[in-house]
Amino acid sequence: MARGDQLIRILQMFFTIQTCPGLTAPELAKRCKVSERQCYRDLRVLQDAGIPIYNDRGYRVIDGFKLKNISLSLDEALTLLYGLKLLERQKEFFPITSNLKNKILALLPKKLGNEIEEINQRMDVAVGHTADYSGKEELFSKLNTALRNGERVNMEYYSFNSDELSKRVIEPYHLVYHDGFWYLIAFCYRREEVRLFRLDRIKSFELTGEHFNIPYDFDFNDYMGSAWKMERGDEFVFKVRFTGSAVRYIQETIFHPTQQVRENPDGSLLFMAKACGINSVTRWILPFGGEAEVIEPKELRDKVAVAFLNGTKIYENKLNF
Repeated sequence: MARGDQLIRILQMFFTIQTCPGLTAPELAKRCKVSERQCYRDLRVLQDAGIPIYNDRGYRVIDGFKLKNISLSLDEALTLLYGLKLLERQKEFFPITSNLKNKILALLPKKLGNEIEEINQRMDVAVGHTADYSGKEELFSKLNTALRNGERVNMEYYSFNSDELSKRVIEPYHLVYHDGFWYLIAFCYRREEVRLFRLDRIKSFELTGEHFNIPYDFDFNDYMGSAWKMERGDEFVFKVRFTGSAVRYIQETIFHPTQQVRENPDGSLLFMAKACGINSVTRWILPFGGEAEVIEPKELRDKVAVAFLNGTKIYENKLNF
């Protein structure tokens, strides 16, 4: 593992312990996405470095301790700043990124800091479509508190499918950012199951002061399964034949961890993947137009065909050749 990756992983563990005191080693390993064995190794690295971590009903950092005199290389500092550039695109949720950048630069020798600042001025991060998160700062602040303390929440939520606003009591488990949108995975008492909520559809969000424990067997990756674009549902396998310029685009892009591609003798490409969420897969295929043909399953093929036929009806009397 590269030294920069190791540093980022260990810093993540430190900040996780600092913001979520009381996590056990298995819980900490799950949060930091490492094995329990690696978790114990990283804890020893932190302790050997003089970080006052102790275990009292879970791991904690002595109150008042702050990191200082961190030695960062050019690549390590740039890695952190690149991440901050991305967070700046979510300024409604992260209004303090400029302060964080200044703190990182302050940790570095002046010459190195100036070099990084110069590179920083020549680099930007563009983010595609996103929801409108203006005015959501208080929501995100409360959500951070709920996640940190394991606190139940009363909320009003707009359901896109039913076009209704409903009141719910939830237990927040996991926050995830995907394709320009923030999602919250939480246990919903109304549905009596773990559900997926889009943050921009939350209309009110109030802490209850009641605490809960996340089930030990909850795992984010297991919950999402083969979800396509965050849409969950019954898992299915689909195959699509791509032709023309779409072949090169498919070959150079990873759309899903389960995808497989196979070149055909005629130059076309067979794309295969597992997915949950037939509507999301349909919306992914449609922009390829006539360069994509669904081979299976029949339900997906029919949905794409109907979408194209309906589109043709709209324009059939307006085409001029």
